[in-house]
Amino acid sequence: MVFGIEHKVKSHRTGRRRKKGGQQKLVAPWIVITLVSVLVASGLTWGFVALLRSGCSGEVYRVTVAAAPSVYGSLGDAAQEWEREQPELNGECVGVAVTEVSAADASRGITGTWDTMSFGKRPVAWAPDAQAWASWMTSSEATAGYVSSDPVALGEAGSVLAVAESTATELGWVGGEPPSWADVVAAASAGEISLAAANPRSSTEGLVALLNASSDGAGGFSQAAADAYAAAIEAGSSAADAEGLKNAYVEAADSSQVMTMLDYQVEDFNSSSESADPLVPVVPSGSSVSAVASYMVLGGAAWVSEPDARIAEMFGEYVSGQVESGAFSDPDLKPVDDAAAALGQATPETVGAAVRAWQSGAQDLNVLFLLDWSSAVMEETVEYEGDTVEAGIAAVRMAVDMVGEMEPTWRAGLWEYGVGAGEDQNWRSVAEGAEMSDDAKSDLTNTLYDLSEEAVFEGGSPLYDSLVAAYADLNANLVEGAANVIVVLTNSGEDTASLPTVGETADALAGMAGSATVYTVGFGEANAENLTQLAAATGGEYLPAPSEGGVLGAIAPA
Repeated sequence: MVFGIEHKVKSHRTGRRRKKGGQQKLVAPWIVITLVSVLVASGLTWGFVALLRSGCSGEVYRVTVAAAPSVYGSLGDAAQEWEREQPELNGECVGVAVTEVSAADASRGITGTWDTMSFGKRPVAWAPDAQAWASWMTSSEATAGYVSSDPVALGEAGSVLAVAESTATELGWVGGEPPSWADVVAAASAGEISLAAANPRSSTEGLVALLNASSDGAGGFSQAAADAYAAAIEAGSSAADAEGLKNAYVEAADSSQVMTMLDYQVEDFNSSSESADPLVPVVPSGSSVSAVASYMVLGGAAWVSEPDARIAEMFGEYVSGQVESGAFSDPDLKPVDDAAAALGQATPETVGAAVRAWQSGAQDLNVLFLLDWSSAVMEETVEYEGDTVEAGIAAVRMAVDMVGEMEPTWRAGLWEYGVGAGEDQNWRSVAEGAEMSDDAKSDLTNTLYDLSEEAVFEGGSPLYDSLVAAYADLNANLVEGAANVIVVLTNSGEDTASLPTVGETADALAGMAGSATVYTVGFGEANAENLTQLAAATGGEYLPAPSEGGVLGAIAPA
């Protein structure tokens, strides 16, 4: 049997606390019949024809708007409401199709290679959940002219530090003068707190925190402040996003951990937590950048035609009117008092300097994905990104997501394993390790999708022999100065196809004294005990596969 990812397009999940989209009211047929009779009887047949033909006619032509999850629902509602007004351009019915794409993914795709398999059509307009992403996009000379109309400010969320109430009280951070970012970094250096940051290249909460922490106090960038912030994180921890930070916080149960978040993320955590020591949002003094969600038209991009840009502009004008009247609202966002000031909080020059400094200071990553493609991966279904799919398909999708989040200087390769996968062994190299340029990302993503359409290998899951072989290979091809890791993706962890036991395999890995680290990611009913033992033998760890992804943040260097 051949398995695959249908249409090679990830389903778009519903946003948080989304309002239900309205439905067009139906007119009862007897009302229409009565109306026709009256019109005909009165000799006003032309009036009925005009009624039927009012507005545009024919199918609706829609352009794509890529929207961040926090505004996806509200913009989708606005799109439906706009279409009820039957907008038209040159006599043709027009509208917009709003698709859910994280701001980080959209930023990378707009400036590089757009992943149509994961995110659908290239967008004509973009609605990130922070204007800072647009500033990052336009910080490059090649993309500086992509935005062709003034952005519409949709609302904003505050950039905060999430602190246990007991810790914030002890430090004097509540009920008095809030700390500055220098105070926060000093507290981290003194061991009073452990600073946990979301990655600024994969999350909005991480990006706005970086901009505030590295500010020179006058709207510019300070290298010294950025270095101090990076040092505090290196002594603490990081994750791909706030969800990863929250998961680590719950697992560690450490009230001294301080996390970079948005204000509504703190609210969400407290609403779902039964902790007697809730998190409180602390806004360091001097913070000037918030997450200002906006809508903009990409009329300057090569793939956007003039008519498509005009349709997107028409929708933007409609949304702008809704914002001004108060009709547009989102449960995560507060209204913006001064739109011009909010949209100008972070200039392209400042954002570009901060992100480039972050990237240059971070350690590179070299990943070898070791993917279980034995029959076991199709015998169990799991939840991933809102879908119920086979464990093997979830593993492929997780690998695709991780590839999409990687920096251009990071490297990745792919092995698969199953009984008879290679000519005389149970594993084979599917894609050699390569730097994740836009083209390389696209190639590896396509390779993963192609693999998902291939039949699995019948028989057991030969993890032990395959992992030892992969570990030896990666240690023989280490990337100097990078974190070299193997990421095992499986729903098994039990191996009757290899000769050694799990204990003998762990001993073999420990005895190889390599510099690579193994992370085992278990889906569904995976044997967590075995996978933990294998990872720990190399200094790595076992990670239960999160249903919403986010694994890269747990293994990537800060």
